[in-house]
Amino acid sequence: MYSPPSRGRASALAVAAATTLLLAGCSGSGGGGTSGGGANKSADALTTFTPTGKGSVDKITWNVFQGEPQTVDPFQSADYTPNMINSNMCETLFAQTPDYKIKPNLAASYTNPDPKTWVYKLRGGVTFWDGSPMTADDVAWSMQHNMTAKSSFYGYLYANVASVAKTGADEVTVKLKKPDYLFNDELASYAGVVVQKKFYEQHGKKVGTPGVGVMCTGPYKFAKWTRGQSISATRYDGYWNKSLPLKVKNIDFTFLTDDSAITSGLLSGQIDGTYGPPVAGISQLRASSAGKLYSGPAPLAVTLVVANEKGAMGNADVRKALQMAIDWKGIGKQVYAGEGTPASLQTVPAVYGFAKGDLTKYGDSVKTDGTPKLDEAKKLLAGVPADVKSKQISMVVPQQAETQQLGVGIKDAADKIGLKFKLNVVPATGYSNYLYDPATRGGTDLLYTQFWPNIPNPLDWLGLTAVTGGTFNQSGYKGIDALYAKAVGTKDEAARSKLVVQMETKLHDEMNPMFNGIQLTNDVWLGSKITGAPAAFDYVYYPWAAHLTGTGK
Repeated sequence: MYSPPSRGRASALAVAAATTLLLAGCSGSGGGGTSGGGANKSADALTTFTPTGKGSVDKITWNVFQGEPQTVDPFQSADYTPNMINSNMCETLFAQTPDYKIKPNLAASYTNPDPKTWVYKLRGGVTFWDGSPMTADDVAWSMQHNMTAKSSFYGYLYANVASVAKTGADEVTVKLKKPDYLFNDELASYAGVVVQKKFYEQHGKKVGTPGVGVMCTGPYKFAKWTRGQSISATRYDGYWNKSLPLKVKNIDFTFLTDDSAITSGLLSGQIDGTYGPPVAGISQLRASSAGKLYSGPAPLAVTLVVANEKGAMGNADVRKALQMAIDWKGIGKQVYAGEGTPASLQTVPAVYGFAKGDLTKYGDSVKTDGTPKLDEAKKLLAGVPADVKSKQISMVVPQQAETQQLGVGIKDAADKIGLKFKLNVVPATGYSNYLYDPATRGGTDLLYTQFWPNIPNPLDWLGLTAVTGGTFNQSGYKGIDALYAKAVGTKDEAARSKLVVQMETKLHDEMNPMFNGIQLTNDVWLGSKITGAPAAFDYVYYPWAAHLTGTGK
């Protein structure tokens, strides 16, 4: 869900050039670094799946752009790098597919006999990599571990769960404290991951480390972790889902983070593929015959989090004026290389889910092309008390190319409408402290974040960003708490959808606790010998590598 300082690795050399463009109003195109990737793409040009091949491949090298993970324990896996690897090894009860649907997976079916009960029938014929069958005991243990282990990242998603129990040879029943129609969908994230009970009890805290690894049911099994170099996974030929091609036998996941080294590796064929290739190398990659770059839809938003309701950003008119003054269109072109487009709502279309019809209609009604409206912003500020306007607005961004460019663009907008604005740039390695630690954050008014949710469900997004206790609700906004609680407990999807629109309307009208920012696309580079991977952003929980096939080259 989760917001690392950046997915991009653009050269810091780009900052000076892009800063000049941003101060000039972000007109034109080109330049800048991005986490999203390559050239400008319209929604119609986006690809969900890359072309399917037929051939088999013995071994490929795939780079994970954030560097080496700390663990491959899925309960502690909540970022791009560990998830990109784990998604091919450890499976969930439900799967979120590249077209942003949630479908049965290790749970073959489910029932909801009463508002506080979910019953899961488990899929037969599923085995762990050691050949032993997946049992209801393994599933119940995995869910209980997620719910109770302090080290689990996903325990908060079990807040409404009273108990998890095996209730049959192939059945697990969850009893809730109160009706929760979000919980079931969350089992398509690692809230629903299934691991082998025996393996975890045997290895304890060493699970996920290089010498121990994990024991799961996925299409690839943990083989070897060479610290500082790679994690190797090998195809599990006993895998239950025969509908997936599974044509690549071995994958070495490498940890390069340097732009030039990654680009060079892709162009030379030393690296066969990667998600989020460096923007600095995009033009070379597009022109190369060594492979092909694809862009797909993504539930990704670059946005500003209101972190301090006591400062100037506590005033709704100040927030709305700043939002109007920001050249989101120019930032999308300059900073995010054309792959960033202004978002109509705080929630992006890829996660509209059950509310797609209603949210699309509402989003279209408030849609903007992202060009600045300085005169309107100034008029709005004219009615703001002088003591509020005189307060300095502080924003913190990590010291990386595209985030610094974004910060300069926000400051430029604030300056143009007469707001006092200070941009603070901090080391990228410590930036997450500003998001998660109130003491570090102090009185900071605005924070940068790049956000992706657990699942394609707007209630997940809203729960994380705009409800009391949400990980990215740093200001403690409470404006939709009652509507959210009602929506989570509402079984009828149509009624639930209307409640979601009410929440989005309130957030949009108040421009709180997040701004409507930039929605990004997802890029994947495939070398000439492989094809088939999803281009859509789905690599954090879905076994994307099982779709890879050979091209025969």
